[in-house]
Amino acid sequence: MEEKQTEYSIFEVFIQRTQAEHHVHVGSLVAPSPDVAIQTARENFLRREKAVNIWVVPRDQITATPYEPDFFTREMDRKYREVAGYTENGRLWRMFKEKAITLEEIVAYVEGRKARERKKQA
Repeated sequence: MEEKQTEYSIFEVFIQRTQAEHHVHVGSLVAPSPDVAIQTARENFLRREKAVNIWVVPRDQITATPYEPDFFTREMDRKYREVAGYTENGRLWRMFKEKAITLEEIVAYVEGRKARERKKQA
């Protein structure tokens, strides 16, 4: 009599604690199917805590970013889009209005700051 081999997969488990929260990765488990993975996740990760939703995702279905240091570098400086840049823009605008500085002075200031940041990084 031939034994039937059951194929097991690794599943990543995400739990949503309340309707207002995002799903959070809580761990991994091995199971033969998504249905069994959900039951196992409930038993292992929600034994003492409440939740409103469980996601189980086969690990081989997850696409991750490549491991390349340059993948997350920016092609252009876009600090003006970051929240921290708003206060700097406001300060420069106030300087412009109060002292009537020229646009060239503002550009020189920003370029000098960029050069100082590059020196710090080097």
